Amino acid sequence: MIPNLTIGDLMIDCYHASRARDFYADLMGWEKIIAFDCLALTTDNGLTILFAETDVPYVPPIWPETPGRQQKQMHLDFLVDELPSAVEKAIHLGAVKAAAQYGDEWFVTMMDLEGHPFCLCQRPQTKSEFDLYYERKGYGAIPNISVNIDCKKSETLRAFYAELTEWDRYFHPTALIGENRMVIHFMECDFDYIPPVWPEQPGEQQKQMHFNFQVDNLQFAVEEAIRLGAAKAAEQYGGEHFVTLLDTEGHPFCLCKRGK
Repeated sequence: MIPNLTIGDLMIDCYHASRARDFYADLMGWEKIIAFDCLALTTDNGLTILFAETDVPYVPPIWPETPGRQQKQMHLDFLVDELPSAVEKAIHLGAVKAAAQYGDEWFVTMMDLEGHPFCLCQRPQTKSEFDLYYERKGYGAIPNISVNIDCKKSETLRAFYAELTEWDRYFHPTALIGENRMVIHFMECDFDYIPPVWPEQPGEQQKQMHFNFQVDNLQFAVEEAIRLGAAKAAEQYGGEHFVTLLDTEGHPFCLCKRGK
């Protein structure tokens, strides 16, 4: 466990940062801000989302996954009150409904303007066991946004982040509840998951999204993450202020000295 570790932000890779930010701001009604010198949004549960244009040519993921092509790595789900109107709004803003759908009437997979898949999910009309768990814990309502991380072994990756963060692990066996009540799902793939390459290299799997965590003691945090199974990336660009690591499935994440 790393004391006082918090999510600084979720960074989304893209072709055009302003276009990507405008889409999600209009879709969800989130506030546009500048954070860490990047175009960003603040979500309704306080998460900061950064939009970053990549140094190598950005490659959008293929959905459904196709062998040898770019995979999505991570994606966002959004709870909505009325699914058909939410889908219509997303299309009006430039999203595309994916040709392959697996959610019956409960959720719809869309592609944003940068090619990232995301899901619009119907909010249940009655309280589920998950809603009741939130109430018992005093979390309030389940937030509109959740993050899904692809992996080979969900149990292993979930255990790594549970130990790293001390997030609530009793909500669901494939999920954790982070700060701001956000749900992070670990999705064991039914395809041959390929971890991203860092730094990005043309023709190799790209990371698509990643978390930046803020910590008080950067050196201790790095040592603890490595003890839990992370690997320090061979190339670093953060100087003394942040360190890039790879989790147990190869997803990059950054540990950042708080306030820097």
